[in-house]
Amino acid sequence: MSTHVRTVVLAALAPLVGIAACSRPVSERLADLCGGYSVVQHVVLVVDTVTPRAGMDAQKLKGKSYPITINLHSILNHRRCEDNSGEGAVLGYLPDALTTAVATRKQVMRWDIEGKVLRVDLNPGVIDNNLNFALPLDGSEGRWSLARLAGEVGFGRLLRDSTETR
Repeated sequence: MSTHVRTVVLAALAPLVGIAACSRPVSERLADLCGGYSVVQHVVLVVDTVTPRAGMDAQKLKGKSYPITINLHSILNHRRCEDNSGEGAVLGYLPDALTTAVATRKQVMRWDIEGKVLRVDLNPGVIDNNLNFALPLDGSEGRWSLARLAGEVGFGRLLRDSTETR
């Protein structure tokens, strides 16, 4: 297939891919991931603890909070909820001290369900600068953690954002 023909075919298929992605139902309930829904979560990341190993920039974040939106999309819809996984994106501002590797790598965040908890890895496949979220499927308070080569250097709460207008 020539480059021109391939370009024309890809240009023609692009809107169809967009329509297919948009045709999936959207929910604000994490448990709906088990039913094949795309899910949007509005949360506030609260920086509760930062160890000295996190560095001076991270130390300044203690006690601060950051509203973010987490978009989650299923890759496959399995019968058992625990077998579901997917990709997503985090929208909103998070300081560089929390997202250094995420911001510098062209990588898509991944999620999977472990028991009754949704686990989100913003930097999958990397052992340094891992920002992870754990969100209970029942919608209760979640947790986040930041790990570097030296181990966990920060953690805190993920609270539902009740101020977000829908």
